[in-house]
Amino acid sequence: MRIIITGATGFLGKALCKELTENGHEVTAIVRPESAEKVKDLEVSRVIELPLEELDSLTEQEDNREPESHDSRKRSKTRLGEPPKDYDVFFHLAWNGSGGEARNDYGVQLGNLRYMEKALKAAKGCGCKKFIGAGSQAEYGVVHGKAPEGMTAPNPFMMYGAAKLACLHMGRVLAEQLGIAFVWPRIYSVYGPRKNDPTLLGYVAQSLREGKTPELSACENMWDFMYITDFTRAMRLLSENPEAEGVYHVASGDARKLREFVELERDVIKPEAELKFGARKADEKRTFWLEPEISRLKGLGFQCEVPFAQGIQLL
Repeated sequence: MRIIITGATGFLGKALCKELTENGHEVTAIVRPESAEKVKDLEVSRVIELPLEELDSLTEQEDNREPESHDSRKRSKTRLGEPPKDYDVFFHLAWNGSGGEARNDYGVQLGNLRYMEKALKAAKGCGCKKFIGAGSQAEYGVVHGKAPEGMTAPNPFMMYGAAKLACLHMGRVLAEQLGIAFVWPRIYSVYGPRKNDPTLLGYVAQSLREGKTPELSACENMWDFMYITDFTRAMRLLSENPEAEGVYHVASGDARKLREFVELERDVIKPEAELKFGARKADEKRTFWLEPEISRLKGLGFQCEVPFAQGIQLL
């Protein structure tokens, strides 16, 4: 298939480009001009520099030159003009304000809704039959107990989750109007090797390796971790399966107490090291509880291949 991806230089996007390319798909990455230096080792056939604000201009000028072969993808990418209108799938992973204080910035998050509209119209203009967004478990807010797909009532407590939820509903309606299949993977907690890892696992790993004692909350809430290669395989299945449409929980399905995961990480990195549980206070009304049902994803033939203890060794 011929696939377009926004957000290709991010942690998830970069790994997804590799997964798709290695499985025979031709990938075009749309990157922001300020991210142009990050594409040197991006495994794609084409790179297009385009701000999110201009996504809907993607097809104004066609460029029918042949893409680079897969064998040459490690060379500096040729920045082509606009792609021809014969693509199959559009992944929209780009998102402003996915971390820090920007997650609660109304203006920043509202802008993502407009980018969703532009991405969908770009997908239509490129001939795509399927659009795959990037939802989040943050759409649910705090849900205790198992979260079934299609039945759990969303109640986000931050602007980020609210914007994701708005993109789901308005994006689905717009996709129907445009005649494009709409897939909304609700992404849970994906981990893997990355520079300056801002996540809990990254903090614990760095602290242990530096001889420090990680200071944590009680970690009594349920959590679900998914290794990056399992994530990319799940996303590829959503793109390849012609029946895939609607909301899918993208998670491992192996939910445990967060404390157990942290202790396993400690045992792999520095056995017998101290962990200070309860050193940090947590607001129960804003503490996520990740226990997703993943029956729809399993229905596509998906099974996780990397257990948590193995994935931690790869960090």
